[in-house]
Formats: sequence, structure tokens, C-alpha cells
Amino acid sequence: MTQKEFLSELQKRSGMDRQMCSALLSATEKLMVEEATMLVPVRFEGLGEFVPTKHPEYIDQNPETGQSVLFPPRISYRFHSEVEL
Repeated sequence: MTQKEFLSELQKRSGMDRQMCSALLSATEKLMVEEATMLVPVRFEGLGEFVPTKHPEYIDQNPETGQSVLFPPRISYRFHSEVEL
């Protein structure tokens, strides 16, 4: 599902207008990014939890040129569902 499709479905199910749904998604995204930088899990009651993990920077070689490349640290999310499918 694309963001546009998700936004349309959220609008349909919530009864909110498109602008309000877009603002809600934007605020949720900003909140998740802020919490991720502090490595705080984000939990949605009845749905599940997004758990951030910080990966350290590392050096690897470009297979074509053989040059060393520095990859910066990054944060990824793992989703733990509360819903049984």
C-alpha cells in the first residue's frame, strides 16, 4: 500500500478530511523519528510496537573499485505485532 492509498483509506474510515489525515500522518512520522533518535519504542495500542535499533557505522569495500567506503550509523525499526494473522 502506498502512502497515497493509505491516506485515502484513513480518510474513508475516519471520516476526517484529506488535509486533517495528511497532518495526522505527518505528525506521526515526526514523532516516530524523534523517538527513534532516543531509541524509544513507539507502541500503537491494539496494533503493535515499532522498536528502534541503532546500527553502528562501518567500513566496507566497493566490489567494483576496491575502495573503502564509510557507511554512517543508522536506525532501523522492527515491528512487533499484537495482531494474530
